[in-house]
Amino acid sequence: MSNWKPTPPLFTTYKKLVFKEAAAVSYFIYQIGEFDQLRKPSEEVKDITSKETKAKIAYLKKCLLKYRKLTGKGRGIAAVQVGIPERFAIIYTPEQLMTIINPRITKSSSQKSKYPEMCMSANPIIAPVIRPAWIEFEYYDEKGKLQHWTTKDDTETGRMMNRVFQHEIDHMDGIINIDIVASPKELILDSDPDFYTTAKFEEV
Repeated sequence: MSNWKPTPPLFTTYKKLVFKEAAAVSYFIYQIGEFDQLRKPSEEVKDITSKETKAKIAYLKKCLLKYRKLTGKGRGIAAVQVGIPERFAIIYTPEQLMTIINPRITKSSSQKSKYPEMCMSANPIIAPVIRPAWIEFEYYDEKGKLQHWTTKDDTETGRMMNRVFQHEIDHMDGIINIDIVASPKELILDSDPDFYTTAKFEEV
């Protein structure tokens, strides 16, 4: 009689948790394949200070906070991810929820780096994406005032902020992070609980 036994996949408990979290946010986050607007450029916000826009911004903030509460993840969210195909996003920082409306990139670094990103709308895929180390962009705040982001912070926190901005602006252009990986073979599922403890920015 053979002593052979199959080798089961690793981290089955963690993977169950990952898919449980994905199911928990499925009632307010749209996934690729179920909302065509995720693959199309979003429309510019016409009246930034209107009651309707304020209500949409408040809802998007609520969604980001809810996502973070349910999963412990989520650095930013674009309006199109919750079914609002308009050019605005909310970025989470420890100090505030930052709103960027109708952003336009004006300058980007020639230095590039690769980092494994996750996306609420392509969950739970990890996509190693190459992006400029920093960008400069202009945007409007909730009061309709033109603002400029010019921070070139080379710390890991600074690089991450610049990457989150690029990720969310991509959403406004109908681009998902899985679309811009160097090779589809680089895509993996979030299946290792320790993956991000060793993830680093890789210069390219």
